[in-house]
Amino acid sequence: MAKHAVPPAPTGAAQPEGSAPIPLSSLRDGAIARFKATAELDPASCDLLRALGLTRECQLTLCKAGEPCIVQVRSTRIGLSRTVANGIMVVPEPNEG
Repeated sequence: MAKHAVPPAPTGAAQPEGSAPIPLSSLRDGAIARFKATAELDPASCDLLRALGLTRECQLTLCKAGEPCIVQVRSTRIGLSRTVANGIMVVPEPNEG
């Protein structure tokens, strides 16, 4: 069976700290997460994401889900295709408050 992009987890699913990574595309707007890995993205795309600031364990905020998916990393906002967002694996940060 051929392996394809990881399907998104149910929207709004609560993820405890230290849980398994989920696709960036499964987060809700405003969610904060830690970048963990890429899944099924070509090496050139991975290099570009690193150059844009998506590095191991960096914190990011999902500004807008969908197409394009917009994330903020540090002080930079990045627009990503749905395919790329599906290939970025993150762990949601626990809710504060």
